[in-house]
Amino acid sequence: MKIEYDAGTALSIMRGNPVRGWISGKPERMAKERLTTGDYLAIEHKPKFRIDPSWPIFTMGSCFAREVENLLMMRGLRLLLNGHGVPAEHFESWNEETGRGGGASRGELSRGALNKYSVRSMTHELKRALLGESYPDEGLIELAPGQWFDPQASGLKLLDRENAFANRKRLAEATAQIKQARVCFFTLGLTETWLDAQTGIAMNAHPGPNWLQRMPERFRFVDYGYDATLADMEEMLGLIREHCHPEMRFVVTVSPVPFGATFNDPDVIAANSASKSVLRAVAEELFRRHDFVDYFPSYEIVLNSPRAIAFQEDQLHIARDMVAHVMTTFQNAYLAPVERSQAA
Repeated sequence: MKIEYDAGTALSIMRGNPVRGWISGKPERMAKERLTTGDYLAIEHKPKFRIDPSWPIFTMGSCFAREVENLLMMRGLRLLLNGHGVPAEHFESWNEETGRGGGASRGELSRGALNKYSVRSMTHELKRALLGESYPDEGLIELAPGQWFDPQASGLKLLDRENAFANRKRLAEATAQIKQARVCFFTLGLTETWLDAQTGIAMNAHPGPNWLQRMPERFRFVDYGYDATLADMEEMLGLIREHCHPEMRFVVTVSPVPFGATFNDPDVIAANSASKSVLRAVAEELFRRHDFVDYFPSYEIVLNSPRAIAFQEDQLHIARDMVAHVMTTFQNAYLAPVERSQAA
């Protein structure tokens, strides 16, 4: 949706924006100055709405969404996914020596399996929770005798049938928590997606290169473009407002976490930029179309902060202090005192 004003209105908006200039305006407000402090980028964000601290929050998205959850819970907000997840020892990252995996310790439930990377996968999971869509074997795939793979989970080992199906139930119960939400926080991760040609499921993750090579006809790669991704997001927002709270508010972000690897031909850096650009354009269009959708610029805050302090050593995951800075910006923008938030 285009934005259009007469010249007088455009000038008035420009003059009323204290952070409009890249190299003009007050020095502390110039983009040039804010980008060269050597510290985390400061962005002035004007939210469309405030979030009442009592509102239940549902989050969905990439691993960056899990970091967001941790900070929101530390700040006392009601995260509906708190207490949900799968046993830490079921993760591929499980370490017997440390007794940790999936970001949790032995005996604990980790939310890491809830990571959702593509919009199509997110839409698919919500349809199962809200429309009751079902599949043979709950959509799980027996890759080898007694080795079950959940294409809608993230980071799990191949498990025996009992544990695999128990985890699928846990993850379904977690997604169903959206029915209690008043605000949804969505972090869009990537456009590259894998499909299970047998069930039609848009998978959250593929089972690994070895299994892709063994079963080339079952698994198909799709890199969704702008039109398909926007249509998926519109369907998802409509589905949620129809089957959950009718006045649900949405905060949409784009994950700053890049690809681990691309299945497209370009350099991974270029492929990642293309994917994030599609997602950013989709988020912008949703922001323009709907008064109940706001875009929060966590992507811009991270990518325009010095990389040495924004990312962990792997240059893939976001540093914890960087996430804390992002969430401080979020809190200052959205979490008004209770007496002011009643107008939200």
